Amino acid sequence: MECREMICLIHEYLDGDTDELDNQHLQAHIRTCAGCRQHMHELQRAIAFVQSASHIHVSPDFTARVLAQLPAPTKANLISSWLRNHPFLTAAAVFLFLMTGSLCASWFDRDNTLQVSSANMDKLKIDRQRNVVVVPAGTSIDGDLVVRNGNVDVQGQVKGNVVAIEGKVFVASTAQVVGNTESIEAIFDWIWYEVKNIGNDLLPILP
Repeated sequence: MECREMICLIHEYLDGDTDELDNQHLQAHIRTCAGCRQHMHELQRAIAFVQSASHIHVSPDFTARVLAQLPAPTKANLISSWLRNHPFLTAAAVFLFLMTGSLCASWFDRDNTLQVSSANMDKLKIDRQRNVVVVPAGTSIDGDLVVRNGNVDVQGQVKGNVVAIEGKVFVASTAQVVGNTESIEAIFDWIWYEVKNIGNDLLPILP
């Protein structure tokens, strides 16, 4: 499995959605991949921090009593007070910081070979010499098509999103893409793309 697939598997593992076979694949991969191992450890620390913060309980007048005993607040004291009064936002900020650092590391520490992710690999034409993936005319692809380190030439139909990371998406006039097309060529686009994916994964479980 590629690191990109492993990152998705790590999130599923931390959510408790993996089976024994997936767990074995994950453990075998992180033993040999320092980047994925670091990513998993950072997520585990962030989750532990959020869980510990959720158990913080103080009396309603605690803040007022403490502030009454302090000198006039400085800017640093105001920031510290805000952080204490908003533990969940603080935890979310810490998690976002760790996640951004991990995504930056995965962007720079990447394999430059052509990588293709699709549920219908057999329907694609993959030219590894030119780093081009073609969806032939008259072909229908179910789900998303994600290509890294190459371009995507859509001539048929894709019933999902088409994403080219470190490449471009070309859509013929007769082609049809049901979802969105994205060409990710900068680190900030990569971070935003991953953040959106995490957000989409979280939406189904939110009340």
